[in-house]
Amino acid sequence: MKHVVFAHRKLSFGGGERVLIEQVAALADLPIKVTVLFRKEPGKRDIEPELRERNPKVAEVLHLPGAWGAFRWLQQTRPDLLVVCNHKGVQRALPWLARLGVRLPTAVTLHEHYERHLRKYRGIRNLVDRWLCTYDFTAAVREHLSPAPCALIHPLYPRPEAQAVSAEERRAARRQLGLPEAGTVVGYVGQIDARKDPAGVVRFAEALGEVSLLFAGREEPETTAALGARLAASPLRDRTLRLGPQADLGPAFAALDLYAMTSRNEGFFPLALIEALERGVPVLAPSVGGIGTVLRDGEGGFLIPKPDDRKSIPEGLLVAAAARLAPLLADPAVWEDQRQQAHTFGTALTRGYDAAARFREAVAPWL
Repeated sequence: MKHVVFAHRKLSFGGGERVLIEQVAALADLPIKVTVLFRKEPGKRDIEPELRERNPKVAEVLHLPGAWGAFRWLQQTRPDLLVVCNHKGVQRALPWLARLGVRLPTAVTLHEHYERHLRKYRGIRNLVDRWLCTYDFTAAVREHLSPAPCALIHPLYPRPEAQAVSAEERRAARRQLGLPEAGTVVGYVGQIDARKDPAGVVRFAEALGEVSLLFAGREEPETTAALGARLAASPLRDRTLRLGPQADLGPAFAALDLYAMTSRNEGFFPLALIEALERGVPVLAPSVGGIGTVLRDGEGGFLIPKPDDRKSIPEGLLVAAAARLAPLLADPAVWEDQRQQAHTFGTALTRGYDAAARFREAVAPWL
């Protein structure tokens, strides 16, 4: 039986971890043994149950953070294929193995086109047999890494048919959460950390004016403190609800008129955007990562032309976005049309796209 090893950064919930789950699941029907290695947060194995459920041939899930441990394990195990995503220990071990004549077939999953992201893999660029890109940034891979083949695999996975949230369902969700039934509700639902820059959502909402603001999702401790300090000085402090982690985020999405994302950077297209759109919630998002290649500006989604991947969105761009959206939100008929366009686009996005087949095709030479 062939043996495929996935070497990943962490197993707590996130967009990259969703890609890992789907890659592992794509091999479930093949006679292939699977091992998953991870390097960070040994106490957070959030996705391990789903990994094992989606592919019963997952033999081991190992916390193996360091280069020396990875070197010894890989030298002994010698898998038929190694699929790497930001596992520094494994990346440092591979050149040592190569010097000893141990050359492991290697594919690397790349989520972002930014040079600082690609730079992480320069130490193994000549040992990689295939780059797995979540959107088309082949030119950047060629410039900063190597001429090894690039497989383009959008992380778009089959989803249950979703219905747009009705006006009554929206009111019911607001009652459940303690939000005003009337008026505009803007918010962000998902993991809340420094990269997501939730203060940008606050700044955008302030520019909109008299709105209610909602945050739902697990907050990183440092971000919790920074967001709390920002809200304490905000005119929206008494109009803001922070739910924290929720077993079911459905009501939070359903309560929104507008989903606002102000991330410093992103990968292909965050799952949270799809979850909002398919429920008929229009989205505002920066043109980072692959978002600008997918979202249709003015058709259920609105783009902020963010010029970089490191800094917060400039105040002027947030104010301009608020000025553009305020009159649309104030017109019920216009915004209802935006809701319908969001639902149509969001539900169509994942239809007919077989990412699992594309992954199997990309790694087939080693299976």
